[in-house]
Amino acid sequence: MLTNFSTEYAQRSDDELLELATQRHSLTQEAVTALESELRRRNLTESDRLEHQKFVKHQERREYRGHRRKIFGKRQFSWRELLSGFVALGVIAWAYFSLPKAYHLKPDWEEAAVCAVIASVFVIVGWRSLWGNITFWIALILSASIQLAVVHAWVLRTGRLNRSAGKLATLFGFVLFFAIYGCFKLLRRSFYGEGSTESG
Repeated sequence: MLTNFSTEYAQRSDDELLELATQRHSLTQEAVTALESELRRRNLTESDRLEHQKFVKHQERREYRGHRRKIFGKRQFSWRELLSGFVALGVIAWAYFSLPKAYHLKPDWEEAAVCAVIASVFVIVGWRSLWGNITFWIALILSASIQLAVVHAWVLRTGRLNRSAGKLATLFGFVLFFAIYGCFKLLRRSFYGEGSTESG
């Protein structure tokens, strides 16, 4: 039996042997004896095992972070993304505070504007990976404009929105954005094909 283990371990790589050494508590006594003999033959020490264990843990952390990035997108903003985001939020804030005064809009636009601004901000922050895509911004502008008009008509019809109605009006902005953006993507595919790399 010991000979069989010795033959098997002799055919394994250093990394495989060091990994086995980390799990030696699960091996039989014959396997442990053969493993230690092979480690001595290759001059692999306890420090080598610890270094290998650190390397494996480091690789596992990198793979975990990579898996998270695939699921949730990039975790960090670049300076360009941050600048673009602040500019976009600045334009939205300016439109919210300045346009009603400039065009003498009635106060009943305020609730509709709040819902449109909240939905737009969450879309911009949540889908920053699409900031370089002109289709994203066109869809956002269209969805925010339509949301503003629809919610304003809703306010005129029913009066001031309660909390539940406000949440629903804001959610309407999300749904509208995805519907418009999805339509644009389908149109692009119909014109350029599935594998199109056209920008915007």
